[in-house]
Amino acid sequence: MNIPLLSHLRSAGDRFVPLGELGDDLDRVRSDLAEFEAFGFGIERHPYLGAAYRGPAERLCPDQIEHELDARHVGRRIAVWNRVSSTNDLATRASASSANDGLVVLAEEQTSGRGRHGRTWSAPPRSSLLMSVLLFPSDLLISNGWLTALGAVATAEVVAAWTSLETRIKWPNDVRVGGRKIAGVLVERGAGAVIGIGLNANLTLDDLTPDLQKTATSLRILTGQPVDRSELARRLIARLDHWYALGHSTGAQSLGRRWRDLSEHLGQVVRVNTPAGEAIGHLVDIDLTRGITLSPRGRAPAQIAAVDILSLAPLDHSPGVHKLETPPGNW
Repeated sequence: MNIPLLSHLRSAGDRFVPLGELGDDLDRVRSDLAEFEAFGFGIERHPYLGAAYRGPAERLCPDQIEHELDARHVGRRIAVWNRVSSTNDLATRASASSANDGLVVLAEEQTSGRGRHGRTWSAPPRSSLLMSVLLFPSDLLISNGWLTALGAVATAEVVAAWTSLETRIKWPNDVRVGGRKIAGVLVERGAGAVIGIGLNANLTLDDLTPDLQKTATSLRILTGQPVDRSELARRLIARLDHWYALGHSTGAQSLGRRWRDLSEHLGQVVRVNTPAGEAIGHLVDIDLTRGITLSPRGRAPAQIAAVDILSLAPLDHSPGVHKLETPPGNW
């Protein structure tokens, strides 16, 4: 597809662009416009004024996703499927060859999508961004915690830029806006590491059950506008590639501060369940290497390793403990 021509139309907003501005070969321009229309892009043509862009294609467009992506690691190859059991399953199969390092698998629909602890992730076809990234990270970036943080931080940044709303990460893998979940991250290990991301894009309130309307949201619900999922995928791949490349060049802690700053519960009173029992206190710090630091009332701060955290949730009204207005420590 002639993506530069499409970009020219999109940059004009609602205005018509004369065909002569889209190329010297008018027959070729008309052929390109017909190709966009056949794919599903909203293109309006006028016999005198030219053509105008009226909206994105409902399905994912690989050419648009790859346009000017300039991937260093993530996005070296991109595969778009119509219907799969799970994008993580396909990425895991591809891990048989390290030549697939950086492969991004996208799907319009999953029949067996999953989240943490065996939970399911389901969405109507073409309503969400369903993505898995296959990586063969160095030993410095090998931990599931770092890879989960990579997926969560990149997703949170894209959501915040798309909506202009404050976006937070709920430990350890949920991205939320206004306390409602908009995305989740699932890391699975095999021969390589697979980062699975499910991001609610074009879900409407009618697509959500009454219970989910209280706890979930989507980009379309937040902005009131249909989402160009191909552009969304391109931006997310670019942010994943940015943070992954930075981790390779400067080390795992390059991501740590950003992950900490986006934490939803930093400074709050939280309840943490571990194999040794339950702990309650102010969440005063989180660190990709050390885990979390809790400050129970009347006791010295306690360190809990990330691998020992079974669950972490806010406890706003625990007896004798009060929420901090600002998290302690340097920002």
